This record gives sequence, structure tokens and C-alpha cells, in this order.
Amino acid sequence: MSEALRRWLAGSATVALAVVVVAAMIIGEDSAPDRVLALGARIKCPVCQGESVAESPSETATAMLAVVAEKVAAGESDDQIIGYFTDRYGSGILLDPPFRGRTLALWLTPPAALAAGVLLILGLRRRPVAAPAPPEGDGP
Repeated sequence: MSEALRRWLAGSATVALAVVVVAAMIIGEDSAPDRVLALGARIKCPVCQGESVAESPSETATAMLAVVAEKVAAGESDDQIIGYFTDRYGSGILLDPPFRGRTLALWLTPPAALAAGVLLILGLRRRPVAAPAPPEGDGP
């Protein structure tokens, strides 16, 4: 078997396996424990600073994660469960706040700062560098 054919077969097998994995991720359903952890990772612990209820060891986070598990077991959708917590705590309970209203500044500030930085760097690069002044001194 030639080297080119072997490379082609290896590449084809890799692409085929990647397609199978991606299709399984898209089509396959999450198990209940996976959904609980995924939803818990989106909800901020009200006790801990910037930590999700899935990661927090606090009693409050554990209780909130138990509520998520109950709602998953009851067959509620992800949007219903997230809605349950935002109704009680407001949109501040989410680690990824929605793209609307008061949270627009959270979403728009980083891209605006990046754009301003790029413009500043480009502006500094285009500025001509002044030639050094000839030394003053006695004539030749």
C-alpha cells in the first residue's frame, strides 16, 4: 500500500469518526444527571462570589441543585427551569445574563473595548515617527 493511500485512508477514517461523534452530540439526549449539572452551571450561587450552584459546596447551592434535579425529573424543559430561578431571583442569578435590557452593557462593553484598543493601536502605528534633530554645534 502506498504512503499516499495510507494517508488518505487515515484521514478519511478520522473525518468519519469526527462526523459520528458530532452527530451523536447533536442528536443524542443528555442524561438527567448531565442536564442537572449543565443547568446548575448556568445558575449563580447566591452565597458564593461568581460560582455556579454546580460547583459550590454551600448548603444553598446544594438545595438549589436539588430543586433543579426535581424539576428535571418532573420533565420540565431547560427554559422552564431557568425561568423558575429568574422569576424568584431576577436575571442576576444567571452566570450568562440574557442579551436584553439592563444586561446589554455587559455584552457590548468587551467588544467595544476591543475595537477601541485595535483602533488605538492602528492609530499609533500610522503616526509618522519624527526624524531626530541634527546635532547642534559648531560648524565644520
